[in-house]
Amino acid sequence: MNILTRFLLLPALCLAAAGTALADVASTRQGLHQWPALGGKLYMVAGTVADVLRYQRTMTFYFQDKSSGDWNVVPIADGPASLSESWNHVGRGETTVRDGFVAARGNDVFLVEAALDEKRGGVDATWYRLAKDDPAYIDGPSVVLKRVARVPYPRGTSVEAVLKKEAVVPPAQRSKP
Repeated sequence: MNILTRFLLLPALCLAAAGTALADVASTRQGLHQWPALGGKLYMVAGTVADVLRYQRTMTFYFQDKSSGDWNVVPIADGPASLSESWNHVGRGETTVRDGFVAARGNDVFLVEAALDEKRGGVDATWYRLAKDDPAYIDGPSVVLKRVARVPYPRGTSVEAVLKKEAVVPPAQRSKP
């Protein structure tokens, strides 16, 4: 069992066994994943880009509205002027710089990311909550993964350790509707 699997999947399995997590999906779990949400379904496609120079995992999100059947890309939003259409794992050699997982909690779905803050040397945990018709995005998109929390961890904390800790945090401590 590699170190990423140990830090990402074991906490999710423990939560599932305790009945608190519906479905945590690490960036290492390639394929199509789905969750019922916001009167439709959220789909996440996870894959890998690999060649002789790089190895990178990606996650792209889509929302299928139940009433219209339309499929829309779900951007990841750090703010109204900062939208990304996909999420990427980042690593340098044996060091993970950014990684994450998708967590279903109750009726909500979150993208939870841990990323090295190179300026201060610590790691930031960032929570994004799936939101529909958010007033901050009047002109669209209608569905976004909106940043709801950023929590700094001190220098010397690894991305893997932060993800392990964040996997057991109740969403109410990190998100506001």
